[in-house]
Amino acid sequence: MRLCFFLLLVGILPTSFRVLAAPQVVEKVSVDFLYVNANTGGGAGGHTALRLGNTIYHYQFFSDSTFLLVRDHWTSFYFLYNELHNRTIYVASVPISKASFMAIKRHFTELLIDQQQRFSSLQGLRAQVEISRAIVNGKGSVSIAGLGFFSKTTDNQLNSTTRLRYKIEKKLGPKGLQETLETDTKQTLLETLSWQESLRVLQNNFSLDPTAVIAPIPGEPVLVSSELLILKRFHHKQLQSILALLQSSRPDKGEALLLQTARYLVVEKSLQAKQFYTLDPFPDDVKTVKLSAEEKAQSRSQVQTRLLQQSRQRMTLFFREKTHQEVAYSLLETSRARVSELRLAGSRQHEVRLLPKVQLPSRSRRITLKPTTGRMVSQTSLEEMEEGLGILEKEVANRYNYNLVFKNCATELVRSLNTTFTSREDGTRRLGGWLEADSNLVFVPFLLYDRSVTAFPVQDEQILTSRRLRHLERLYARENDLLVWLRESNTLSSTLYKPRSKDTYFLFFTDDSLLLRPLQGVLNLGYASLHGVAGVFTLPFDGGERIQQAGRGIFYSLPEIVFCNIRKGSYATGESRPTPPGSTVKLAKEKNSSPLLGDLRATVAPR
Repeated sequence: MRLCFFLLLVGILPTSFRVLAAPQVVEKVSVDFLYVNANTGGGAGGHTALRLGNTIYHYQFFSDSTFLLVRDHWTSFYFLYNELHNRTIYVASVPISKASFMAIKRHFTELLIDQQQRFSSLQGLRAQVEISRAIVNGKGSVSIAGLGFFSKTTDNQLNSTTRLRYKIEKKLGPKGLQETLETDTKQTLLETLSWQESLRVLQNNFSLDPTAVIAPIPGEPVLVSSELLILKRFHHKQLQSILALLQSSRPDKGEALLLQTARYLVVEKSLQAKQFYTLDPFPDDVKTVKLSAEEKAQSRSQVQTRLLQQSRQRMTLFFREKTHQEVAYSLLETSRARVSELRLAGSRQHEVRLLPKVQLPSRSRRITLKPTTGRMVSQTSLEEMEEGLGILEKEVANRYNYNLVFKNCATELVRSLNTTFTSREDGTRRLGGWLEADSNLVFVPFLLYDRSVTAFPVQDEQILTSRRLRHLERLYARENDLLVWLRESNTLSSTLYKPRSKDTYFLFFTDDSLLLRPLQGVLNLGYASLHGVAGVFTLPFDGGERIQQAGRGIFYSLPEIVFCNIRKGSYATGESRPTPPGSTVKLAKEKNSSPLLGDLRATVAPR
């Protein structure tokens, strides 16, 4: 799945691939229950989600063992699950009033805000405890967000920092920087240290770190006079923001001042060069993926042009935006970073950094704590903070844990929906029905969908057929059924699928057959076992990768022997050409194009 996640996480929206398979969702007043059928990996049990307009709410399990509510746009959700993961999506639409629609959407937004606030509090308290421990022990260091944009070395940028300091002193007086530090008394330890470092950057004329800057990219246009004028005005607004922060009482002003100072300097660099320079927005804990030579070539040929086009569009947006220019600049910052990162993918051993969403640059650097800092905390206050941290960690762990039966993507979705309403009677009146998370086997994703169809007055049902089955139906319409089935039923001769190791070793597709599935499952089992034997001989060279994939192949072949299907294969990239609107099928109109496949609905439908 390396390239799969890379293409998604570099941040190209599915529309950048011209993927038109996702239906155009007309804004209507309904709440939609979604079921995504199974595939290998974390999707072996299927998945559920709730759609409100073009917004998707669903629960996901993360690598740090947290189980969290996630909000996605419909096109991104469709692209990931239907296009890349090759999974069919079932949609049941329940008509509701506009007031109920807004109430549900507002409630899920509040749940997201509460979730974010809890983790922000936990992260902040952990940082406080880390600093306090280091202080009490008389040694150690601490990470300051935003400080990584600056370097103590002297270069041409030094003149810009000096000019900025002169402008500040002209407005605040010769001792303005020192006075702002002395008058502040409301900050926590980390905020105080961050504030001190931000002032030190200005006082000592630190320059921008060259590694923290995205330089002009080949193909980017030179800025014309009208654009330079707009950029100069934006530069002046940044100066005003820096002056406001120096006189502000907000507790996090140190990190904000570091970012604004870095942006001020990089915009000045852009004005001097008449081409854009921007900050590197990749976070410190950035996820990376190492691409093979084939994947590098594929990603560069299919994505780079579109990324550059997106960057140019966001550059145009920045120059046109009047009200929210900072937001437009952040979008441009992110786009340029993705383009630059993909260009570096040509390096032989380069690991590509992934930027899943637009976010403020926050490159950090650690500073060594001085002995005099010890006066800022005592052993007693440290013990109190550690006790509070333990309580908060336990509370968060209990609140956001995962359980296969009692707390999964299906049960939590139902509970979150139900808590929108004051009572069961209120919910039944506004939804036209009611579901309980702990009854009728609702914890099983496809059963939740089935129960929602019967419990609520569903107005419309749709099947958004998986990518491979969608193309397979087209082939049956154009060619001989038997020849198509013989060619496309296996991974060796298929023209619709290219084998990928992450999909495990298998020979036959079983998602579009029912009667032959047990036989195909046995053959898949044998095929995976043969790879397992071969893996013994390749063990010294691949570290057991072949054996591991063979074991997973055997595991996903076993359900096929008893007529169940999980594995469907997946794809690394989006479709290169539009898919006809016929890929969205009303449930009542669905039909099977090939007599060899059996009843497709009985095979893959959740009901």
